[in-house]
Amino acid sequence: MPHCDKMMITFLLTTQCNLKCKYCYGARNLKKDTLDWNFAKSILENYVGGFGGLKHIRFFADGEPTLEMDLLKKIYLYAKKLEPEIHAEIETNGVFSEDTAEWLAKNMDYIYFSIDLLPEDHDKCRVYLNGEGSSSAILKNLEFISKMKDKKATIGIHATITNHNIDRQIEAIDYYFDNFGIDIFWVDPIFPPVYDIVDKQYEPIDMEHFASTFVEAHHHAWEREVFYESKLTANFDGEITKSCGACIPMPHLTVDGYISACDMATYGEGQRKMDTLIYGKYDIKNDRIVYDDKKINTLQNRVLKNMYSEIESDRACQICLAGKHCAGFCLGETLNENSDMFHVKSRICRALRYIYGEIGHLYKEKYPMGFPHTHP
Repeated sequence: MPHCDKMMITFLLTTQCNLKCKYCYGARNLKKDTLDWNFAKSILENYVGGFGGLKHIRFFADGEPTLEMDLLKKIYLYAKKLEPEIHAEIETNGVFSEDTAEWLAKNMDYIYFSIDLLPEDHDKCRVYLNGEGSSSAILKNLEFISKMKDKKATIGIHATITNHNIDRQIEAIDYYFDNFGIDIFWVDPIFPPVYDIVDKQYEPIDMEHFASTFVEAHHHAWEREVFYESKLTANFDGEITKSCGACIPMPHLTVDGYISACDMATYGEGQRKMDTLIYGKYDIKNDRIVYDDKKINTLQNRVLKNMYSEIESDRACQICLAGKHCAGFCLGETLNENSDMFHVKSRICRALRYIYGEIGHLYKEKYPMGFPHTHP
């Protein structure tokens, strides 16, 4: 199933985090806020219960979702009550207790650990508040879950590719597959922070370098029967007109009571350049959601035929070799960097075209029914 068809509700549970990753794109820990239960309940009743029919929920956060386990469990159990076959996943930094590890493993369908590949490279950026690396705690939880005999969850890794780990992707595939049996990887190039916070450290990578190293790692992974993909390839298993669920849009519930279309717009208030992605608000007094039809229409118009480029021809996306498997790439990243979600990221375009030219022809035979796993 192409990434653009992933129909789900995302609950952004908290702004608090037990890490202080150097490149973090959000505003974690600046102010403690938690998602309102009644807001979450209302959305579940609209989208899962009644005529909604959605069967997929996801836990994420501007911080770390496992810091609000009581709320997470409450939302999950209510969703399960409304729809017994609910599919649930979480993206987490992996720093949590053994009790939390056990509960997640027994209840989630997918647990995506945010691990920047090999431990020594991970620890250069993903650190505790005191600056110490976090890999040892994550590896402990991975080992614990990998040995559980009654786990439900499928475990995957979602890595940010930086200049520290870009040349070690093959080594990382072997390390996690051989030691923990992990055979699902999503690797995405680092992108600039959304919020202007002084202590954020952002060092861009050479996208042509990423493209070539990704292709090499991809071949190696497939030889080992390991699933190894990226946001750049997330729609390679089918032809599309829109890049992701943000163009539908699918709801992301923010801690300040808004509905966002994307992980990258985690607040409704003070979004500035990301405001286009905020398309609804929870009316606490009347316990209802108020939608902005104009913004919904704008998001729904973010399709392949409406994308443009100032560097290349106005029809660059429509005539691009990979256009029908990209549709303008990530809406959030494009808006964040160009202040215009219809203006393509040319750096990404060149890399994506190269990747598609090298391996795009392999997907139809490898995944005739579509990807077995979608992007977290």
